[in-house]
Amino acid sequence: MQVKGNLQLMKEINTAMIMNLLHREGKITRAELTKMTKLSATTVSVLIEELIAKNFVEEIGEKITPGAGRRAISLQINKDGGYVIGISLGNNSLICAVMNLHGECVTEYKTKIAIGNDSLAERINSALKACMDQVENLNVDLILGIGISTPGIIDEQEETVLYSSLLKLNNFNLRKQIGAFFPNIPIKIVNDSNAAAFAEHYFGAAKSKSSLIYLTINEGIGSGIILGSDIHSGYKGGAGEIGHIPVDLNGELCTCGQQGCVETVLTSPYVLMKCRRLAEEMKLSVPQTIEEIIARYENGEAWLDPVFDQILNVVRLMLASMINFISPEIVIVEGWLNKSEKLTDKLRAALEAFPFPFPFSGDRIQPATFGEKGALYGSATLMLQKIFSASVLK
Repeated sequence: MQVKGNLQLMKEINTAMIMNLLHREGKITRAELTKMTKLSATTVSVLIEELIAKNFVEEIGEKITPGAGRRAISLQINKDGGYVIGISLGNNSLICAVMNLHGECVTEYKTKIAIGNDSLAERINSALKACMDQVENLNVDLILGIGISTPGIIDEQEETVLYSSLLKLNNFNLRKQIGAFFPNIPIKIVNDSNAAAFAEHYFGAAKSKSSLIYLTINEGIGSGIILGSDIHSGYKGGAGEIGHIPVDLNGELCTCGQQGCVETVLTSPYVLMKCRRLAEEMKLSVPQTIEEIIARYENGEAWLDPVFDQILNVVRLMLASMINFISPEIVIVEGWLNKSEKLTDKLRAALEAFPFPFPFSGDRIQPATFGEKGALYGSATLMLQKIFSASVLK
């Protein structure tokens, strides 16, 4: 029995290795799989035939190669062999998407976010139903997994949001909430910044990088860390929670009760509030949106310089600290800062001038590829990886 069990385990591991390579490479031949996996040609052939029979893999024709001789047949994951659902819980909206096995979006549904355990549970279930109804002939049997990204502290093993100040969640068990509608479907829950960081690592601006810092600054602030090509969540999922570090002892009162937290300097609601108050004091036209503030800063309105100088200094020190601690290959920034070319140019120059152990190249800081949808794509991609672990391919 032990030998049989070991053989089955090895088969699952080998199948997972093949599926992950197909997922990562896109198109690949049996011979290339044999070389990359170091499995025997016979083992690769047998496993591929089983995956083709189960509709997870398909042959897509001969690969063009130089020279004479029989040309190899390319393989790829059958994009219609099943679907995953990605769910992104944001500060203002909930986005739900059905994606095929190539990670391509089939349909998307967006609605307003709900606050609190019970209200959010109802909103998630109604969004799932509405999203699936948009795909003709989509039944539950074709859904292979659900990936969910959310702000807050996550217990991924228990599939629970331990705490989210933005969404007012406490011990919110997503498996329990979704299980009533999808009782046997795997779920992957991940912090939104970590999910977005993984999307950038997997097929975004940091695709060739094994380590990165992802910083998002919008209505809230967060960061995700990739080390050794894996998400670094830290003890109890607390890594990257940087929003409530005090940086201005005379600053605004933060929602956490402290004064002058990073969030009160960098997030768009606080920046808008500060600039509106300053404009009123100076008898200037009062800005109505963060976009208007950025436009007026870009146009050289000097009264905004002290506000943006403080923003620049806090981002510079925050990123410099993270870079010195982790030394990532690349830093990805997402959020309202990217809308100001003047501010981003100054940030690159400030980091290049910072006394790091070795010079910081400006091209190590890049804007996010996917914007607000990074967490959605990241959670779906992480779910695909979980699917390709072979446990649901048996």
